[in-house]
Formats: sequence, structure tokens, C-alpha cells
Amino acid sequence: MPHAPSRRGAAVTTSHASDDIRLAERWRGLDLRLLPIDEVDVRILSRLRENARLSNVEIARDLAISEATIRRRIKALEDKGIIQGYSCYLNYQLIENPVKAYVHLSLEPGRRDEVVSKVIAHPRAVAVYRVTGEHDVLCVMFFVDMSELHEFLDKYLQIDGIRNLETQIVLNPYKGVPWTGV
Repeated sequence: MPHAPSRRGAAVTTSHASDDIRLAERWRGLDLRLLPIDEVDVRILSRLRENARLSNVEIARDLAISEATIRRRIKALEDKGIIQGYSCYLNYQLIENPVKAYVHLSLEPGRRDEVVSKVIAHPRAVAVYRVTGEHDVLCVMFFVDMSELHEFLDKYLQIDGIRNLETQIVLNPYKGVPWTGV
């Protein structure tokens, strides 16, 4: 059932549609004047996040808003960099026997840029983060199989600047991240 958008500046409230609720929960209670989006944008983003292949006409019908308004708002969200692209999620487990690993690196002082540049250049690096705590860098890696992981650890990471490393292998997800396939 379509719902009327609230006026800009009102606090984000959840709607009756579960898609809106998931994304709107992130900004619940915030004054939208502090954000570069309003509730209509949240509802559009919710639809696109659930299915990026929806047409503007389908979104307009779902939200009871004109197709021209949807088109303009999506273009504005793209221009602002809020929508950065559209993706297709793959289930790698149906294609191969993937290994998702978290590699924690402790680095020697002054060597972070050098080590991070090398890790980022690896084709299996999904994400590389500077972190707080016991380690300096967290690498999220997605390998085709265990032999690739072994080669990464035993050969690729044998570089100056790494003081210590620890690896965690994901056995199975309780709640996965669809864009990484696991």
C-alpha cells in the first residue's frame, strides 16, 4: 500500500513496507535536514537496494509518485554520489568452493603505505581497512580455493613491513554480505 511522503525536515519514520523499514531504521529519529536526502529518497533507495533492476515506472507505482519525479530524484542521487552504481550479486558457492578470509596485519612503524599498496593490488582483495586495536590493517580476501589463500600468505605477504599476521577463515555466514558472495 503506498504511503504519502513526509515533508523534508521531519524525523524519519518507518513505513508499513519492510523495504522502507530496513533502510529507514538507519536514520530513525534523525532530523533529515542534517542529511542530504529526505524520506522520499529513502523510499526510492530502499526499492533500488532490494532490486536495482526495477524501472522508474515500477518504483513510481509502488510509491504513488510520478515517474518524472522518480527519474529526477534518482539522477540527483547519482550526481551527489549517493548512488555509486548498480550491481549483480553472484552466489560463488554455486560456481566454485570459495574461501573468504580475514587477514589481520600488524605493521612495522612507517611501512603502512607500502604494505597497504601491495595488498590492495592483489586481485583477491575485497576490502582493506585501517583499524584500531591489536592490529593495524584488516584485509578482507576472497579466494577461489585454499591453495590461493596459502600462496597469498606464504609468498605474496612475505614482504618487509609486516611484523605479524593472523588469519581467520569464514566457515559459514550467519548473516552474509551479498556483494562478497559469502
